[in-house]
Amino acid sequence: SHTPLKDDQRSFVEMIEQSAQSLLRIINDILDFSKIEAGKLDLETRPFDLHRCVSHAAKSLAARAAKKQIELVLNMEPDVPSRLLGDPDRLRQILVNLVGNAIKFTSQGEITIRVAVAHGPPSHTDYTLHFSVRDTGIGIPTDKQAAIFDAFSQADVSTTRQYGGTGLGLSISSQLVEMMRGKIWLDSEIGVGSTFHFTATFAVNPHPVQTEEDRESSI
Repeated sequence: SHTPLKDDQRSFVEMIEQSAQSLLRIINDILDFSKIEAGKLDLETRPFDLHRCVSHAAKSLAARAAKKQIELVLNMEPDVPSRLLGDPDRLRQILVNLVGNAIKFTSQGEITIRVAVAHGPPSHTDYTLHFSVRDTGIGIPTDKQAAIFDAFSQADVSTTRQYGGTGLGLSISSQLVEMMRGKIWLDSEIGVGSTFHFTATFAVNPHPVQTEEDRESSI
């Protein structure tokens, strides 16, 4: 028969779950990195709802932020379009990587996700959007910033020991951004925080058809 878990048992179960999730993230990172290195990773182009995509990415990490008593803020500029053509799964992956890192390296304060239009119709055929993730975390030394997007790279060895991770997330994100015809960069100050920026280009969805997210929400 099933009985409620005692406090120590619940703690062990939570540790096992967290370890399993960490291992899964590492495996997925290594698989993605291998695909990119082999030139086997392709982006999809399909209709999607940008607002819903970004919102889902933020909501998936809200519990982790709340557990550390960090406020997670989403700021979507009014002129940001919703119906676009692109790969929402890979966009979500970039955002989850950046926001996940921000949560990991922030002990107090807030994390802000901002989305704005860099340029778009009518002067341009496609939309180029500017995404940023700002935190109030530990910051990154100036001399380490250039290498932070390299594979297996973190700020220093002590960072790996204290916070864990493979150092692949930012490298994968950087290469995904490049595939989206964008660029990625950061502003950071030790003890003040970091802001990771990236741009990505998406085609305009010319047909008001249902996206996959629309169909899922209507089931």
